[in-house]
Amino acid sequence: MTDQERIAQLEEQIAELKARLPKHTPPPSMLIQLDELEDELTALCQGRGGVQTSAPGGGGAGSTAGTAGKA
Repeated sequence: MTDQERIAQLEEQIAELKARLPKHTPPPSMLIQLDELEDELTALCQGRGGVQTSAPGGGGAGSTAGTAGKA
């Protein structure tokens, strides 16, 4: 699988997971999974020269909620 294919796959998985996240009290396991997918996508994109694959300001639920389970 090429990097571009893996990026597309990760973006699809992230979008599907975000669509399934409940608006209130999401399960910690979903937040952890979202955080891991976003971390992998970020690392993969940085390895390609910092290609930005999502909208500016980015992570939505993952950027704030993803840290809740780590405390």
